[in-house]
Amino acid sequence: MTGFYARFAKSFSAKAAIIAGFSVVALGVATPSSAEPAKVTKSQLISISKQIALSDEVTCLAQNIYFEARSEPVDGMLAVGHVVLNRLASDRFPDTVCKVVRQGGEQRRHRCQFSWWCDGRSDEPRNEVAWNASRLIAWFVYNGQTADPTGGALWYHADYVSPYWREAFVVGPQIGRHIFYLNAESARSSG
Repeated sequence: MTGFYARFAKSFSAKAAIIAGFSVVALGVATPSSAEPAKVTKSQLISISKQIALSDEVTCLAQNIYFEARSEPVDGMLAVGHVVLNRLASDRFPDTVCKVVRQGGEQRRHRCQFSWWCDGRSDEPRNEVAWNASRLIAWFVYNGQTADPTGGALWYHADYVSPYWREAFVVGPQIGRHIFYLNAESARSSG
């Protein structure tokens, strides 16, 4: 588990490390007095995660990260979180995190933007460690403390599917099992 937290900590900005120093240290990141990350137990992670009060918006973001990317590397979890925020910043999508995450699928199953939202299954996280990691990542992403590894992507899909819509966008990076996409305007302005 220490490897996960060390990789997660590398994604923090210096500002995040200062602001959330207690969480960074508690997550097992090397401290000034130690060159090696500290061991973090499952109960410590749960305790840290429960100490961070999450707004409804951050909870929606955490749910999306959990259900879309809980088995992904840290960068993959961050990328999924950033796609939601990139959509939030775009005029093409709704104006709150929860509305972005829940867009589509209200009337028909399997017609939503993120498949977990309208697949008919329970939306209650079952893996406590992955849920707590998703909550922490969501908090840092939402509060602008991590870099966007997608370059501004608004869409993604798993690498084992080929959705019809992929041809309409510019291919971005592949992070973990997800391939990310930008619209043509975003791709031109960023590169």
